[in-house]
Amino acid sequence: MRIGVDIDGVLNDIGQWHYSCGYKFCIENNIHRGFNPYKYMIEEQFFLTNEENNRFWKEYIFDLMVSIPSRPYASQVIKELRELGHEIVILTARDNRYLTNQYANTMNFYVEQWLTKHGIEYDQIIAGTGNKKDKCIKNNIDIMIEDKASNVEKISEHIPVLCFDAPYNLEVKKDNVERVYSWYQILNYFLNKK
Repeated sequence: MRIGVDIDGVLNDIGQWHYSCGYKFCIENNIHRGFNPYKYMIEEQFFLTNEENNRFWKEYIFDLMVSIPSRPYASQVIKELRELGHEIVILTARDNRYLTNQYANTMNFYVEQWLTKHGIEYDQIIAGTGNKKDKCIKNNIDIMIEDKASNVEKISEHIPVLCFDAPYNLEVKKDNVERVYSWYQILNYFLNKK
């Protein structure tokens, strides 16, 4: 099988990173509008203006690209999935939007570096914004591991989706979606598909 794997929220815990860095940014910038963990985008979680959101990402984009840890056992399970004959296609919406000056157009480089740093094997990387459902279809993905609610809903119209559980995707309840909580649960799913 060709397994599509998202990065933010699947290979890492982007929610926890948002909560930590978002609160830090808001306190340091005297922004006190509340917090909503049921939203996906950081500007929605912390009620940031467009200007504040741009400042946040200019300040924290490299922290996200370099410092955020991988989820426990992600690399081990992906290695085992590949040993079982599955192809791993990293399918991420990360793009160069918040990269400026000499770093413009280097997101793929940082994605590759982060995957290598965390020992995450893959067969292909497909990066950039755009319709993930269309990317899954175009690239013959058989199953997707995703966390963003709108992506899960759209992709699941075409192929099965393993939805990595998070507060911002709790409303997703579709027949072609299975909720997962850990990477070993994901391995168990594929072992039982034999």
